[in-house]
Amino acid sequence: MPKAFFSGIILMILFSSRAFSEIKIDGVLDEPDWENARIIETFYEVFPYSLRQITEFKTQVLILETKDGIYFGFKNFQPNETMRVMNHLRDQERSVSDKNGIVIDFNGDGVEGYNFFVSSSGSIGDGTVRDEKERNWDWDADWKSAATVGKDVWYSESFIPWTVASMKSQAGEVRKIKMAFYRMLMGVGRGFATIKGSPYENLYLSVFNEYEFKNYSGSKLDFFPYTTINEDMAESDFLTKAGAEIFWKIDSSKQVNLTLNPDFGQVESDQVVVNFSAFETFYSDKRPFFAENNNMFDVSDYMHRVINTRRIGGRPDYDCSQYDEILEDKCNLSKAETSEIDFALKYTQKDEVDFGFLMASERDEKFSKGRDFYALRLNTVFKNLKYGYLSTYVDKPVFDDSAMVNSLDFDYKPSSYHRLTGNLLHSDTKGEEGFGLTLGYGFDPDKNFHSGMGINFFDDRLDLNDMGYLILNDRFMFNGRTQFKRTDFDSGSTLRSRLYEIGYGSKFNSDSRRESSNFALKLENNFTNLSELKTEIFYRSSGKNTRITRGSELAPYINMPKGVGGYIDFTGPRTPFYFYSLRYERGRGSEHSPEIGWGTKSRGFLKLMPNDNLSFSFMYQYENENDWLNWFDENLLASFKRKQRTSIVEMEWFYKDDHELRIKAQMVAFTGRDPVSYLGDKKGKLNPANIDIPPITISELAFQIRYRYEIMPLSYLYLVYSKGGRVSMQDDEDNVFNLYRRPWNSPEKENFTLKLRYRF
Repeated sequence: MPKAFFSGIILMILFSSRAFSEIKIDGVLDEPDWENARIIETFYEVFPYSLRQITEFKTQVLILETKDGIYFGFKNFQPNETMRVMNHLRDQERSVSDKNGIVIDFNGDGVEGYNFFVSSSGSIGDGTVRDEKERNWDWDADWKSAATVGKDVWYSESFIPWTVASMKSQAGEVRKIKMAFYRMLMGVGRGFATIKGSPYENLYLSVFNEYEFKNYSGSKLDFFPYTTINEDMAESDFLTKAGAEIFWKIDSSKQVNLTLNPDFGQVESDQVVVNFSAFETFYSDKRPFFAENNNMFDVSDYMHRVINTRRIGGRPDYDCSQYDEILEDKCNLSKAETSEIDFALKYTQKDEVDFGFLMASERDEKFSKGRDFYALRLNTVFKNLKYGYLSTYVDKPVFDDSAMVNSLDFDYKPSSYHRLTGNLLHSDTKGEEGFGLTLGYGFDPDKNFHSGMGINFFDDRLDLNDMGYLILNDRFMFNGRTQFKRTDFDSGSTLRSRLYEIGYGSKFNSDSRRESSNFALKLENNFTNLSELKTEIFYRSSGKNTRITRGSELAPYINMPKGVGGYIDFTGPRTPFYFYSLRYERGRGSEHSPEIGWGTKSRGFLKLMPNDNLSFSFMYQYENENDWLNWFDENLLASFKRKQRTSIVEMEWFYKDDHELRIKAQMVAFTGRDPVSYLGDKKGKLNPANIDIPPITISELAFQIRYRYEIMPLSYLYLVYSKGGRVSMQDDEDNVFNLYRRPWNSPEKENFTLKLRYRF
């Protein structure tokens, strides 16, 4: 009896292993095991957002579970002439290729989801979803996929392991998770999903369907050593660096990430931005260590982020004034743009109360001492209420100082119609305490109507920017928008959907100085030929700009005139070979930004796709403004005739699924001519001044050739050549080609980099 019993167990194990080991991720779906799969065939139209059940373009989703993960198969029926098959870079959700998508909420609580999509070409994308519909494509995961195209049908096949993401422990033998499946048909401009919701609408995670699986648990240890060889041709320097990252999933709910001597240089170049405003430009973080489990630490809205991981390893702190004159000069000349990092550690645990801890330590630089960063996160869900606590601490030894931020956040959904969110902020920096509060309310009674409003209050001492990101403090603002969508057009209509939107808001500083109020009307039309037309008009009242003079006591604000204007934006039909868009703007300022002068902006974009593996894109934008106001010092300002020309040229080439080559050039030519100087006073008036102000000329370039070979999932070889920088002059040069040429001929940075990251 015992012998027979154990023999039976062995046979069951062998059979199970044999059955699922035969499933090969090749996009064919010909294994016998697929005959036993769960089948989902009910889809709704979510683009346009009619939510009608789909009877044409039949879609089947097949689901098989194993102890290692879940297999997904898609059968997508449609005529071949309507298919779009185009290779693209990872995470290019808006590419012209048809797509299948899987979004999984492993905990089933509507807090976060993980998005995986496969294009008909076999190209993939993966990212995270939080705050109902906010997607982030910086996260990359270890999963498998493939796609094939047949006669009037194409297939995709995916395997997503249970260890791909952390998930809460669930009691019993059954794990309940929520999922949504979607399909994008780019050739006919339509989107289908198994839920009555879309990431482009206001309800998404909360309307996912629930599915039951066996309650599997697993652990995984990944070791990522890396080596980087970098030749700095601008500085005639050669650097070799090596380090490692360790990602250990202890079990389904616990994970430890550790990185030693990390190379946190991004192989992706940031978007070139010429920014003269008082507001810092925000850049996302694509570094794998910080992207992993980032949702747990992400407390943010469009105005602030409690944690901005780009601060870690960012520009070092310097206090050159403490040295004598000779050393002070050397200190100023040695200032680096980035810091080296000794190590970083992250621990996350998902349970009834989610727990997260992050720390990182920077290396001492010349004339600078490295900072230490810490973050602690607690988060839980009780019925329809999610609430949490996030604290950050930064030790800044250069200034013998520290910065601490505390945050309480909540998300309450009493029904499917109503949603209330909020965030209470406290900062303690340089011995000063600051406070902030955000509140948001959304009302969604049906698929055609949405209304939302929000309040933001940040006092003049709130400071998040040592480890976070805050566009501005000293601000009280109220804003809202109301949308109405129509999709019930007759079959003979040229329209598929139409959106009406009203936006409004008002702003003050903490001293109750009214900055401005704004009102906008927007109309969006989506046509049956796959083209789109968007228009907007806005009105902005006069008010006080308390930011432009950077807190000057001589001119605490500048009186701004009322603004009015609008734009028209047209996107042409997406053909198999090309698509284009055109945009024209005219106004005094914009809905959210005041200006004293009238300005015009025009932009054109064209993408050419001669075959499935090659594409070219071109963008050119021209801006001019007759009275562009710029601050120089204290209460000294000047107006210019501003002109800015921006060009982006890009080529993408793919060889099979593993090789990609991208060439991208971003070029900006900025000129400010005929300056007129002013002195601001305490009443906000601009008084003409006889002060000589030179013209402004800025040329900026970011050029990159990047080859990537994917050895295996999450293992890459990069060969990257980068060149560019900024050249600022005080002359009257206006030839756009000469201006583009300046940073090419005299680059600030020119590097060749070889980087190998391998997963064991």
